Amino acid sequence: MASAIITDSLNELRTLKTNFQFHTTNFRDWARQGGPINPIWARDTLDLRRQLHRAQCRAARRIFATKQEASSSRCLGAFLVYRKQRAWTLRDRKKAAEASRTAAGATTPGQEPQQPPTPRTPTQPHRHRRQGSTLVPNDDRIADSAADDSFEDHRRHLEELAACNAVGNFERFGDRDIAFVCDFCDGHIVWEDLEGMPSLRTVDEELVAAAAVETPDVADAPPGPRIARPFPQETPPGIVHWQATGFSVSTHTEKSVVFAPLAIANHVAPAQGDWVAQLRCPACDEPPADYTPPEGEEEDEGGGWHADADLVLDDLGALEEHLAWQHTALGLPSVPVPSAPASCVLM
Repeated sequence: MASAIITDSLNELRTLKTNFQFHTTNFRDWARQGGPINPIWARDTLDLRRQLHRAQCRAARRIFATKQEASSSRCLGAFLVYRKQRAWTLRDRKKAAEASRTAAGATTPGQEPQQPPTPRTPTQPHRHRRQGSTLVPNDDRIADSAADDSFEDHRRHLEELAACNAVGNFERFGDRDIAFVCDFCDGHIVWEDLEGMPSLRTVDEELVAAAAVETPDVADAPPGPRIARPFPQETPPGIVHWQATGFSVSTHTEKSVVFAPLAIANHVAPAQGDWVAQLRCPACDEPPADYTPPEGEEEDEGGGWHADADLVLDDLGALEEHLAWQHTALGLPSVPVPSAPASCVLM
């Protein structure tokens, strides 16, 4: 197995070396003979650099695949994006746990519980108000917390986007579709009938819209409260915020699609002779809520838990259908029971 992987990588690099030698010969001939520079050489240089990068990525993916227990595991490119997302998820869990402990009034042993702050009377001055601020101290803290959360969300989106662009690239696929091509496995993830790739989840767009701050005019209005950024509710077990809102090319209307970083982080290398990347369900790969890891295993890493290796979906459409039916928090619509006509006779 290892020898076959080395052979495939060496054969690919030998072919690429021949192309580089031919490209170098063109420059040597031009240096000896002179003359105008062929503009195609610049395009060929970029193309060869791209081919070399992808050859190196494929070689790394082959080595990574040999260490995986199942052939349906994530591609190395998907694993790099998944690892970045996992780090943010664990960070959010720790922050939520700390917030819950703080709200419950938990204190460390040996320390006296903090006394609640004395309510301020209307005539009591704001001694700790920031200069030029129109907010009371508590509102200042809320505003600072909201700004920190907004900065963290923005940073997370940028890191997700950077991770996706580091393992592949987006390109137009026909007249209506958008495809992501992974540099590590050459797998294609295709979003059909989409004008542009949305950069935010639908739930994040709703939070941003709800976090609009009403800033009063300092000269004309007294100090007033500031609307704090809403904190996202904890996601129930088995539910995934997978939707992103895009626009259809054919109808120019909004449509829900699978959020690109989520799909990229869960794709599997295409089957032999195929070009469409398969995908895993991120919710099904997570341990259930009542799962207890064995002693000595890391809970954050899902210690002892092994997802079903055979649960692989054929393409993005199959993943979207699976997520919509199995992992979306939607209430069942109430269906009115038709009233029986007066002439109806029950047998």
